[in-house]
Amino acid sequence: MKKIISGIGNFIFVGITLYLCYFIVSAAYYKTPGFLGYRMLRVVTDSMEPVFSGGDCIIIKEMGKEEPAVGDIITFISGDPSLGGAYNTHRIYDIAKDYVTGETVYFTKGDHNTWADEYTVLKEDIVGKYVGRLPYGDVISRFLDKLAEQNFYFAVVLLPVILCFISCAVNLVKEFVRLKS
Repeated sequence: MKKIISGIGNFIFVGITLYLCYFIVSAAYYKTPGFLGYRMLRVVTDSMEPVFSGGDCIIIKEMGKEEPAVGDIITFISGDPSLGGAYNTHRIYDIAKDYVTGETVYFTKGDHNTWADEYTVLKEDIVGKYVGRLPYGDVISRFLDKLAEQNFYFAVVLLPVILCFISCAVNLVKEFVRLKS
């Protein structure tokens, strides 16, 4: 029974470690890692106040085949050259067909902004739909800001992962030696 519990614990540890590696690699390539179709994003500006503010962490869900509707808050890859392809989260205020391409285009605007977004959004640019704010998201946001500092990142993320791998390797060597004798 002890071996089964130990095996399950090792399996969970390996799974969590692999997900953390996926998370780190995704973040390094400026992609947001997802889990079961959900993603957590950090809000940078106040353009969507009072729904959420800069510094909040929000959750978005992939839309799949669901069609966006007027009033939905969506996260999309912005076509605005000044944003350089970054994610933007705004509300859809109008939907139309492009007369040239026949594609559906979405017009968006931040709730707090007095102007609409200059660039329209296509379905393939939509990353997900806003589903809610994380409680204590501002604390998580400050923590993520700290992770950008190299020393803090090493102490909080890399050092524990390295120590866990060393511990796991030592236990494997002990088990291998025990089986040999």
